[in-house]
Amino acid sequence: MTVSEIIRRNEELELQYAKAIDTITKLQNKIARLERENQQLKEENKKLRKLNNILYRAMEIALQIHNAEAQYRHLSLVLQKIREITILSTKDSG
Repeated sequence: MTVSEIIRRNEELELQYAKAIDTITKLQNKIARLERENQQLKEENKKLRKLNNILYRAMEIALQIHNAEAQYRHLSLVLQKIREITILSTKDSG
């Protein structure tokens, strides 16, 4: 191998190295973004589970009420409260 071939090969390797570093940086940025999105989804899931538990408990209570109008009022109030919580949480996150 001549000196000029060694220099050319070295330049090729430097270019490959630079591309590899660029790819690694892009992948690290993508991983960081995905981790942030995953954390946001976990928090949203936690909120949804809480609302689901509230609604489930409200239905259990409604089943214990024998008056249909009282059941309706109870569930309407619970749903209204859930809407308020949901609206507040979307304003906070948005």
